[in-house]
Amino acid sequence: MSLSLGQIVLRVGDPGTPVVWLDPSVPDSVWASLPPALQRAGYSILSLDGPEPVSDVESLLARFVSAIPQIAFEGTDLAGLRQSLLRLPNDSPMGWAILFRNPGALRQNDEATFEELLEILEFVHDTRYEIHQRLFKLLVRD
Repeated sequence: MSLSLGQIVLRVGDPGTPVVWLDPSVPDSVWASLPPALQRAGYSILSLDGPEPVSDVESLLARFVSAIPQIAFEGTDLAGLRQSLLRLPNDSPMGWAILFRNPGALRQNDEATFEELLEILEFVHDTRYEIHQRLFKLLVRD
C-alpha cells in the first residue's frame, strides 16, 4: 500500500531518519507533487532526476553540479560533494530535501558509490541538524 502525499511529507519531518525510502509503486502523480508540497512545508529542494539515469560516480557528481548552481562544487569526488552539501545555505525553515526517483542504475552499476552517497547524506543530515536544527533528507524510490 502506497503512502499519500501528506504521509510522505510527515515522514520527511522525522529528524531520526536521514533517508525516506518510498515504495516504487508510489504513483508518478504523487512523486510529481512532492517538490511543491515539500516547499510549502518549508524545505528547499534538490532533484537528482534528469533525462539520463545516474549510473556511476561521474554521472552522480554531474547531477549534483547541475542541481546546486548556487555554490561552487568542491573537487571531483564524493568528499568534495560532502563539503559542498555542508555549505548549502540554511535559509529554509525546515532544511533540504533531495529527490532521487530512480536510484536503480546507480545501485546496479556502482553499489559502492550508492552506499557511500547514503553515508555522506547521513553525515550531512546529522551535522546540519546538530548545528542548525535543519533537516537534510534524501527521498528515494526503491
